[in-house]
Amino acid sequence: MTESELPDWTNEKMGTKVRAALWLASEVGEGNVYTKDQLRAAFPEAVQVDRRVRELRDYGWVIATNRDDVSLAPHEARFVQAGERIWEPGVRRRVASRYERPRELAMRSAEPEAAVYRVRHPQDPEAVAERLKDLSRDERSLMLAWIAMGHRPSSPVELAWRAYRSLPDEQRQKVAAELGELVSSELYDELPAPEDS
Repeated sequence: MTESELPDWTNEKMGTKVRAALWLASEVGEGNVYTKDQLRAAFPEAVQVDRRVRELRDYGWVIATNRDDVSLAPHEARFVQAGERIWEPGVRRRVASRYERPRELAMRSAEPEAAVYRVRHPQDPEAVAERLKDLSRDERSLMLAWIAMGHRPSSPVELAWRAYRSLPDEQRQKVAAELGELVSSELYDELPAPEDS
């Protein structure tokens, strides 16, 4: 799709999900990387724009994160492929369940660019094996558990970070101040008591 045939993504009469799809198509472009900060800067009024972008996957949009593409940093995402033109009348009413989840869609796609998006730069198996040998026994056990589960679960601190990032700026500042007080009090409690002179 060409940018000239797309509606204006800045039109606030449209919903955030539709505007986000248009932003990806017109400003980012298929195959390109964008950051979460760029997304939030484009939609400063939208509290959950990250979620709206994730919901695009239900309409066949393929968006890779660092869990899918090892070349991406945690704050980056790659707009791999556009799906349904959800800004057109009636499209969003279609049954989204007919789409496979993005990983399956991309891995089964005949398009070579999409087929390798999960690991954008495949590594040599021997190099991977060597890297695994360099891990400690506990790290290898953890890696084996992830392989058995088929995914790497998020740690409590990652989940807390995502929850924090979902807050509006004003609430983030409040939570950050509370965290600062908590950490400060914990550090103060760990200080040795002053000796009596």
